[in-house]
Amino acid sequence: MTSGIDRMLEREIESINDHMPAVRHTLKSLLLLESPKYFTRTGQESIIKKEEIQNLAKEVPSHLHEEIKLPILILRRMDYGSGIYTISGGRFDLFLVHHILGYIDLPWEEMSSWKPIEQIMRPQVQELRRRFPSATCIGFVTVVAEK
Repeated sequence: MTSGIDRMLEREIESINDHMPAVRHTLKSLLLLESPKYFTRTGQESIIKKEEIQNLAKEVPSHLHEEIKLPILILRRMDYGSGIYTISGGRFDLFLVHHILGYIDLPWEEMSSWKPIEQIMRPQVQELRRRFPSATCIGFVTVVAEK
């Protein structure tokens, strides 16, 4: 059973993440839009710059555009320690992030031989945010220990 303080902390973390997308969209569907956007959990509109979407599309073979979901969700994992983040999403999203950061030299066709790594550090987050500020979103996650 959680204490009142634990419940309050959980609610606070939830409100910190109000800017997170209610629904993520595929790269393919966003490429078709004149003004790409998503709606946050509170219903606010958040624009993704068309140029960023086009740059991401260049990183991914066109037949895989349906597999990539945007915005890229970067989660600050307080339970993992200082400066550690994870990428939320599937194997394609993880591969894209590591490809953008230059940690993978495998072609997309050989992705099946790649072992996914979901953790990244603050410098990698800064690089992603510098290159794709509107196509990335940082959220916060904590694990409240049960007593």
